[in-house]
Amino acid sequence: MALRVTGEAITTTLTIEFTDGNASTTRYNADATPTAKLYLGGTLISTISGSDVTNATTGVYSITWTPADPGQYQIVWSFAVSDISYTQDEDVFVLAAASTSVTPSGSADIGNDNVCTVSGTFIDAAGDYKKDVLVRFSPITVQQEHTSYGYVAGDVTAASNADGLVTFNVVRGLFGMLSISGIGVVRRVTIPEQASVDLFELAATGDDLLEVQTPSFYELPRRS
Repeated sequence: MALRVTGEAITTTLTIEFTDGNASTTRYNADATPTAKLYLGGTLISTISGSDVTNATTGVYSITWTPADPGQYQIVWSFAVSDISYTQDEDVFVLAAASTSVTPSGSADIGNDNVCTVSGTFIDAAGDYKKDVLVRFSPITVQQEHTSYGYVAGDVTAASNADGLVTFNVVRGLFGMLSISGIGVVRRVTIPEQASVDLFELAATGDDLLEVQTPSFYELPRRS
């Protein structure tokens, strides 16, 4: 899976490879140009085919598209090799582009004893503080949106400041998706029942939703 933001051009690639009995991998072109269908939340929003699909080298096809809305997208490729049909899919998480920070100040309306302050610092490879790294926490189940303090009607979004620091409050005990743009982190986490937590320690406790799953195509008996 990949993590992107709205308005950003995304290139999605299909690689057609077959592995024989000797574990040797060979790339093949499809019988005809593959078709890619884009889904948002399970609803088909676009079909990309023909000249909009590029074939730069044997067995490698790509498309470029730009998401307008945030959410979980699925790209489903359909193609055939030697008259045998195949599909391959890929998920992309898209966040709404934002440049504003949410910095806790004073007391939370429901009281500081009921929220956990999440904080972390970002730097680049040169050792300089990294500004505008976007972090978001979103409850991912309906049950988690209902708390004893009220209904959670929005996500928490924050961006790192000029010193690379990002800080925000989240209601304790919520289970949801923590995403960090720029470094490709998406985790399912539970906000701890404590006053504060390091952003990266919190991310380390969650399930990795962007773990790469590499598909394998195996040679099948061909028609005589």
